[in-house]
Amino acid sequence: MTVIRIAEPYDLSRLMTFDPFPGDRIAEIVERRMLVAEVENVVVGYVAWQRGGCVGKDYVNKLVVDDAYRRSGIAQLLIGALNTVLTGRVFISTGALNGAAITLLRRTGWVAAGEICGLLPLNEPTVFFYRDLWPESISES
Repeated sequence: MTVIRIAEPYDLSRLMTFDPFPGDRIAEIVERRMLVAEVENVVVGYVAWQRGGCVGKDYVNKLVVDDAYRRSGIAQLLIGALNTVLTGRVFISTGALNGAAITLLRRTGWVAAGEICGLLPLNEPTVFFYRDLWPESISES
């Protein structure tokens, strides 16, 4: 069974074992801007966001799953749990050549919002998506 929960400081050491781009994970954890996925009490993935990070809207800036747990639905569970912590229009982006991420986003209800060239190496376009999220209690009624 997979459990999705808010990240805690003790999760950082495990995140560092499978995230090649650790960035500012400490701030995201302390500011409670990260959800982690646990399988049998082991953190196997996470999703993090910035408040107002894209044209004043919340922006999902990281979605990472341990290689050993990819293609098992973890990313879909993490993306699906965003409505427990975010509301309103939220943005996310990926490289235009990242077919797996684009398929995941389309499958989970994200809508293409456009692309920007020049953000990624080798001039790969960055594709942006958005989704209007509502708290679980509202969407279930």
